[in-house]
Amino acid sequence: MESREVSFVTWPDGKVDNASLTVAGEQMAREKMINQWLPAEWFGRAVTGYVADTLWRGMTEKGFRSHTIKIGEDGLPALTPQ
Repeated sequence: MESREVSFVTWPDGKVDNASLTVAGEQMAREKMINQWLPAEWFGRAVTGYVADTLWRGMTEKGFRSHTIKIGEDGLPALTPQ
C-alpha cells in the first residue's frame, strides 16, 4: 500500500508505539495500539469503532496521542494539526 501519510500513536513519555504505525489513518493507528494489548484468545476479535473510541478517550486522559505525518508534493514532511 502506498500513501503520502503515516499515522502512529505516542506513549505519554513521547515514544512512538511501533505496532501502531500505519498508512491507513489515525483511527487505524489507535485501534492497532489498543488491540496489541487485548489478546484475541481472551477478548475475542479486535475492537473497532465505538469500543475503540471509548478506550482511546481514556488513553488520551493518561497522555497518549495520535499523529499523522503527511509528505507534501515537494517531498517535505509535515505533522498534521490535531
